[in-house]
Amino acid sequence: MRLLRRYQTRQRTGFSLLELLTVLIIIGVLAATIVLTYTSGTETRTLQTHAERFMLTVELARQKSTLSNEIWGVKLRPSSYEYLRLLEDNNWYVIDENPFQHRSIGDDYWIRGRSIGQPENLHPDATEGVVPDFVIYPNGEISPFEVTLVNRVTQLERFVISDGIQRAIVSTQPYQPLAKTDES
Repeated sequence: MRLLRRYQTRQRTGFSLLELLTVLIIIGVLAATIVLTYTSGTETRTLQTHAERFMLTVELARQKSTLSNEIWGVKLRPSSYEYLRLLEDNNWYVIDENPFQHRSIGDDYWIRGRSIGQPENLHPDATEGVVPDFVIYPNGEISPFEVTLVNRVTQLERFVISDGIQRAIVSTQPYQPLAKTDES
C-alpha cells in the first residue's frame, strides 16, 4: 500500500512533455514579440534623434549667422547635410567647424528637402557647384523649408519644418498650409 501511494505521488508532482512544450512555445512567442517591438522602437528613436539633431543645428546656425552677421546656408545630400557660408567673393564655402561639419545620417536613412511653396528638390546633386537648399539670413530669418528624413527599411518619416520666422520643429506629419478663410 505504501509503495502504491509513493508511486501515485510521484506521478502527480511532475509535468508532462506536452505541458513543457506548451510553456516553451508561449515563452518563445513572447520573446519574439519583445525583440521585434524593441527593434522597431530603436529605429524610431534613431530617426527622431537625427531629426532633432538637424533641427537643433539649424537653430544654432541661425544664431551664429546673426552673431557673425553672415549669410549661411544648408546643403542637403541623399544621406547627409552640410552648412555653408557666403563670403565676400559671393561664393559658398563649406563650414568645417564643429558642430556644423558635414554630417552623415547613415546608409539606412535618406534626407530630402524643399522650400515651402516650391516643388520638392528631386535631384539634390544636379546643380553645379555648392549651392544651399535653403538660406539663413543675418536678421534671423530663414528660407521656409520642409526637410524629410526617412528610414529606408521601415519607411518611417520625420519632418523638420520652419516657416522662416519661428523655430524649426520636428513633426511626424508633413507641412500643412493653413486653409484660407472666407472673410465676407
